[in-house]
This record gives sequence, C-alpha cells and structure tokens, in this order.
Amino acid sequence: MPARPSAFSHLLAPGLRKVYWEKYKALPLEYPQVFNVNTSKRAYEEDIEISSLGMAVPKPVGAPIVYDLPFEGKVKRYTHVAFGLGFRVTREMYDDDLYGIMKRMSQALAKSMKVTQEVYAWNVFNHAFNSAYPGPDGKPLCATDHPDIAGHAGSGPFANRPSVDADLSLASLQAAINAFETMVDDRGMPIVIRPRLLLVHPNNKWTARELLESEYKPYTGDNEINVLADEGLKYMICHYLTDEDAWFLIGGKDDHYLNFFWRVRPEFGHEDDFDTMDAKFRSYERFSVGFSGWRGIYGSPGA
Repeated sequence: MPARPSAFSHLLAPGLRKVYWEKYKALPLEYPQVFNVNTSKRAYEEDIEISSLGMAVPKPVGAPIVYDLPFEGKVKRYTHVAFGLGFRVTREMYDDDLYGIMKRMSQALAKSMKVTQEVYAWNVFNHAFNSAYPGPDGKPLCATDHPDIAGHAGSGPFANRPSVDADLSLASLQAAINAFETMVDDRGMPIVIRPRLLLVHPNNKWTARELLESEYKPYTGDNEINVLADEGLKYMICHYLTDEDAWFLIGGKDDHYLNFFWRVRPEFGHEDDFDTMDAKFRSYERFSVGFSGWRGIYGSPGA
C-alpha cells in the first residue's frame, strides 16, 4: 500500500539520519586540536581579563601590610549564532532514485555543517592581523602594541607579532620562541608559557617538518645540531588558513584564550510538505567562537 504523504519523510529519515551521522563522525575536525571547546547554556558567554597582583614590598617592623588590587580588563562577549541548512527529496526522486542521490545529499549536509564550524573557528586566525577584528583590548589577535590593562609603568605595550613580518624560517621561529620565553603579565612579572604547536598552511608543511624534525640545523652544511629539536614542538597543518605564508606558534590550551562555545550541537530533523509531497531534511547548530586575550599566541602573516 502506498505511503501516505504525511508519513513520507518518516520512511526516509532512519536511513538518511544514519548516513548523516556516519559521514559527520568520519570527517576529522581540526579546530578542537587548538581551541578550548566548551558548552554553553545561555544566549551568550562573557570573559573578563583580570591582572595579577604586583610584587610584594618590604614590611618594616610594626608597619602595616601593603594591600594591592588587581586591574580589570574589558569584557569579551561570545554571542552564539545559529546556522542551518537543508535539502528536499521530491516524491519523484524517491520513486526514481537509482544512483544513491539521496544518500549523497545527506552526506553533503553533514559535511556542510562541519565545514561551517571549521571556517568560523579558523577565521580567528585568518583575521589575526586585521584591525577590523579586535579583541577586548582593541587590538587584533596578533599585534605589536597590545596595551597594558594595569597601566603599570614599565609594562606594555606588548607584542605577539614580529616588528618586521617574516616568513617561517629558523630565525623567525627562534624569535617567536624567545617572545614566549620573555612574556610578562600586565604587572610586568614573568609568566611561563611554553609553545606547544606550530600552526601552518599546507604549503608550509615541508618547511615546518624541516625545522622541527631535522637532526641537524636546517639549511646548513656544518653539522650543527638542530636546537629546535629539544623544544618539544609539534606542527599542525590547518586546511582552513587562507594566507599561505601565515604561521602561528601556540601554547597549550590552559595557556591561551581561544574559545569555541557550543550552544546547540548539530541536530538532524525532517518533516513533510503536504502539498508537494516532498520530504524536507535539515540540520541546525548554534555556536560562538573567538578569543578573550592574546597571550599564548604568536603569529606572523609572512613577509
């Protein structure tokens, strides 16, 4: 007996849902390797940067303790954005589908939802040098003049970008590591953040491998040891970087402020169109992504 139009999508949903989730799980995600991925239960999330206290001061006999207060930075708000996409299966397509078109449409929908996450997440890096995309301090993610929220004499401005932009090389990578080693907080006190990951465009893969995995110093013939080999750095190929020359040095997830908030993880749903007898399938997700501070990141757009 032919299916009633109102039940058409129910006939297709189990198989297409299975194909959707199989494809979704099969596609490897890149951004969770770098971003702190969190779950949100509100319409937005907020971060605020708080400075440390200053150094202790001598206390003369009988004198009171000196009290200090932290300084407060500006608020970073993550406002979640909804994304959705769908496709329709006509009754005629269902009757005549000899080549698995419906299955491929479900796979394509899963891919679209995943790529959307990737593109929006990695745009944090694609916009890292663009002043039109500032962080809470009014500067882009990578800049030479991040302000000091504490207003402490002698601290700031701070740089997490070379004063002269440079392509990835032995010298530029060593300079980036030195920038991590000499990083201070907003009160001018040293902080220990070790770089863990070198992020590059696929076209920089071979340079990254030579720099980090060569036994001897790259591009030399005098058998000097490769001093980078002991830094414990790994490299990561990001397929969503738009600038082939851009590269970034990144600390561990506990040492940076790159955040991805899930408000609604991907959903797969269906319904019928009574008049056309089409079955409609859709996917929906809602998230926000950004950065609350610049420390733990160093980058260059290339020369």
